[in-house]
Amino acid sequence: MKLRQSRSRQTRDQILGAARELFSRQGYEPTSIDQVASAAKVAKSSVFAHFGDKANLLAALGLGEIEKLAEAGKAEVARADDRPLAEQLRALLQPWLSYFCREHAFAGLYLSQSAFTRGPHTEAFLDLCWVLEDQVAELFRKSHKGSLPAERAQLLARGVQALFHEVIVFEISGWIVPPESAEIMLGRFLDIWIAGAQQTSIPPDPIA
Repeated sequence: MKLRQSRSRQTRDQILGAARELFSRQGYEPTSIDQVASAAKVAKSSVFAHFGDKANLLAALGLGEIEKLAEAGKAEVARADDRPLAEQLRALLQPWLSYFCREHAFAGLYLSQSAFTRGPHTEAFLDLCWVLEDQVAELFRKSHKGSLPAERAQLLARGVQALFHEVIVFEISGWIVPPESAEIMLGRFLDIWIAGAQQTSIPPDPIA
């Protein structure tokens, strides 16, 4: 049994190594499962058995980095300081932004959450991405000393996520022209969103 598990682990590592090299060299979209299997020197069926499809294979490659980002975000949210909310949000989002600006394939996975086949690796990847929204909501609650209703904090966090998505789209599409940058654009968006959030209130739910 141990020998079988060892071989399975070795096969999995071979597939991940081949996929990482091919995705890096020729891009995610042009790379096929056949190419990955050939480069890994395994049967195509082995790739499907371990990962299901190409999206899950990509997600498996990104899980380690995403886990680190989520853990770093937890530490950032736990910091006890008096920095302005916009500064705290930028500090939380900046590592994610840098990662997605550097790794466009993973940015695409993050942006197209409803467009791919769900599987254990994509589910784990997206669960970690949703952690970011919860962390943003927690920063909004902390900035109001706990007086902000959880529902409103989550709504404000979703707005920040939408702005974050927009910045990533602009970056990976090549629409940002220097001296503008993804970081500067995100900062401007956050300043506008926070200022608006502080001046408006959410009307009561008519169904409630």
